[in-house]
Amino acid sequence: MSFLSGSLRASRLAVAALTSLSLTLGGCATLPQRGQVVMRDVSFPLRDFRMPSGLRVVVERDARAPVVAVVAVVGAGSTSDPGGKEGLAHLVEHLAFRARPANGPSVRARLNASGAGHSNASTSLDYTAYEEVAPKESLADLVKLEGERLSSPLSNVSPEVFAVEREVVRNELRQRNETGYVGQVYSWVHAASFPAGDPYSRPVAGSHESLSALTLADAHRFARAHYRPDNVTLVISGDVDLAEVEATLQQHLPPAWAGTGAPLAQDARMPALRPEPPVAPVSKTLPVYAAAVPSPELYLSWVLPRAFDEASALHDFVEVSLDNKLWDAVRNDGDIAGISTSLVSGTRASLLIVRVHLSRGDHPERSAEKVLDQVYRTWTGEIAAGNVLGQEFNFQSLRRQVVTSMVLESERLLARTKSRALLTHFTTDVRSYTRSQMALMGLDGGKVTDFAYQWLQRDRAHAILVRPGESGAPTAVPVLAKLPGGEPAVEGGERVTPSMLTATSSAVQTLKLENGMEVLLVPRPGLPVVRVGAALGGGTAHGEKPGVADLAKWGAFRESFFEGHASDWGLHEGTRTELDHVQVHLAGTAGNVGNMLAMLAEELSSTRTSEDVVRYWREQVQPWREAVDTRPEVLAHRDLMHALYGTHPYANEATGAQMGKVSWSEAQAWLEDVYRPGNTVVVVAGEFDVKEVEPMVRKYLGDWSRGKPQPVAVPPAPVLPAASANVNTLFTARPGASQGQVQLACRLPTATPELEARYALMAELLEVDVYDRTRSGTGASYGFWARPWIGRGGAAHLLLEGSLDAQRLREGVGSLRETLAAFSKEVSAKDLEQARARLLAQQAVSFVSTDAWVAALLEARVRGFPVESLAQRPAHLQAVTADALKQEFAGCLQRLVVSVTGDEAPSRAALQAVSVP
Repeated sequence: MSFLSGSLRASRLAVAALTSLSLTLGGCATLPQRGQVVMRDVSFPLRDFRMPSGLRVVVERDARAPVVAVVAVVGAGSTSDPGGKEGLAHLVEHLAFRARPANGPSVRARLNASGAGHSNASTSLDYTAYEEVAPKESLADLVKLEGERLSSPLSNVSPEVFAVEREVVRNELRQRNETGYVGQVYSWVHAASFPAGDPYSRPVAGSHESLSALTLADAHRFARAHYRPDNVTLVISGDVDLAEVEATLQQHLPPAWAGTGAPLAQDARMPALRPEPPVAPVSKTLPVYAAAVPSPELYLSWVLPRAFDEASALHDFVEVSLDNKLWDAVRNDGDIAGISTSLVSGTRASLLIVRVHLSRGDHPERSAEKVLDQVYRTWTGEIAAGNVLGQEFNFQSLRRQVVTSMVLESERLLARTKSRALLTHFTTDVRSYTRSQMALMGLDGGKVTDFAYQWLQRDRAHAILVRPGESGAPTAVPVLAKLPGGEPAVEGGERVTPSMLTATSSAVQTLKLENGMEVLLVPRPGLPVVRVGAALGGGTAHGEKPGVADLAKWGAFRESFFEGHASDWGLHEGTRTELDHVQVHLAGTAGNVGNMLAMLAEELSSTRTSEDVVRYWREQVQPWREAVDTRPEVLAHRDLMHALYGTHPYANEATGAQMGKVSWSEAQAWLEDVYRPGNTVVVVAGEFDVKEVEPMVRKYLGDWSRGKPQPVAVPPAPVLPAASANVNTLFTARPGASQGQVQLACRLPTATPELEARYALMAELLEVDVYDRTRSGTGASYGFWARPWIGRGGAAHLLLEGSLDAQRLREGVGSLRETLAAFSKEVSAKDLEQARARLLAQQAVSFVSTDAWVAALLEARVRGFPVESLAQRPAHLQAVTADALKQEFAGCLQRLVVSVTGDEAPSRAALQAVSVP
């Protein structure tokens, strides 16, 4: 095998000092002043391999954690689909997981056995990407597996498997998927934005009609045309030995994909000059569609120039700007309940999408105008020539946040690896990732002004409206027989590597402040990032009056800003309220950790509400909230929690009507009860010196004084329901639904750290078995997900949920109950060891970034678990026995609740069948 391996490079995060940004390298004795983003320089050494076959392999070393990420980009997406065969690229992506090289186990089975704690794939306009994250010991296995999949993505895929996976894609179209959209909504937005007949106007996942036209022969032709080494870029990042990785590639890549002789020169994959993006005429009327959305949704879109080059940094900047500014439209239109932005990248054009959630959709055209007014004000009133973003201060504030976003993304190993893979593939320049960062930091007001005036004009905005309903089921689709088993067993699926057992081991220092607050310090060197999270006991289940917590949190605001705004240092902030607690988060660069602590203390101590805010809620928001309360999935969830918890506080989810009866003084009293130091746990994780940060913690957080130094009352552990052979069944109507939304749940004994490991293994066993029964075996579902929920005080339940094709609803729900029953009788040693290894791998790959440490430690303390329980979790998982699991499954089966939301006839038939003991 012959390689052309360039010299060792150092890929740097773009952190050069910019006067306008006031970026400072190094530490500070005092808190950085407003406008200073403080961090050290960072670099990642890498090697660039250009294979004689045309394959490009980039390897980057990032030794923060003992894991590796692998991303393969194939330069073919939906735009490569032949006319009338839309959805082919996406279907081939699905089938590549079903491939069985050398007639052995499937790629999916081998990924699970390899120790991959995360694996997924996605199809976009111009590419298909495959991704895995695993403990570092799995690198050789992943290289071999990815090489075999890419070189033969349909190996031993039978016509029967093809038909089943096509049904999986149909079900993906009917429900919300990884894009965050109901499958077909994404297609309608593209059809409205790009000219008819243009490849970008076609549905990425296809339509029911185009899927029906696809054959296995079509898939083979597509794979032969596009899955070629010269059309693939492979990027590996993580704890990799750069001196030894060449031997790993030589040994484990297929010989044909390495090639022999001189390396091939790569042709340009994008023209040097940016082409004019294709744009459809703006419709004079508002197109209206129906899909499985809970309330009307309005979509506005603008076609932008292509992505994957330095100039496209403007796209990210504008997206962040709109995301920050468009919330003002909510205040100007009582029917707008929420708003968000997203960006779709392509090699010929990109698409900026604004998604508007409406309460009722009574006047969508007027709502669209309100949003467009706000877009106009964002870039004309604030990005006018000579007055960038209204004021230079505002422009710099936004740019600080964009730069911090860039650094925080770099901390996420998989996100950085995928970005590098895409940019390297389309530019053919391994330095493009760093160059794109530099371009983002180098933006000035003039560039943003020119871009906005050219591309974000009101008359360039396309719009569609999606109302609740069904997007339509394919007609005359036969129900497929379940695929027979018999796939060869995978060797080594029970392997537990050393890095799996040490992933959650880290020094944690606990501080108990005089005001009753607990602070956990977790130094994590590697990248100049720090995250701070606070958890306050309480949540929506806390409070004597129904709805008081929901209203208090909705109307809560920070009253004092003496310590500054988050944007002054580019910090990212967020708050969310759970059933049993409230969380507050800040994230930024390491040199600004003192600013984060000072701001957190000020936010916690000055959070309040007011009579004006409550009045606004009643006038503008309550009608939307009451509309939300009528949604089938909301009604189903409320009924499920009542069935599980009866009269316990966790059963009571407030309605909009109940919130409307809460006074502002009652909401304020709730905030004063919850927002006090004795009820707060704080975690600080990232790159810092404990000796420097501890005095800051004591100074800022220790000075906060309010209320009793104890937490709010912990809800009592609820009594388990009486065992019964009869299933408690719940039905919620969704007339005409082509799918049934299914939830199986059962209460579990009061949780401890040891029992939590048991419950996690139950969920893992269920999810894998149900996947085989409902997805890979029959195509009746896009997927089911299982997870345990554990609340403050130890309350716990197990939940399995997903959607089933209405035609197979009775059979599918029955098979779910059969799975529970089977595990109550036997949990095989092999199944248990493989589930244990998968959970340990998932845990290992999740603890790369600081946000995982903050989330896990806050979760443990909210549950009442000791700090040490996180480091002890691998041991708890290894201690679980098959007999213990059988006992828990048997109890679950005797306390089972089954909920189905869907069309009445198939839903009631499914519930009737499952209710029989």
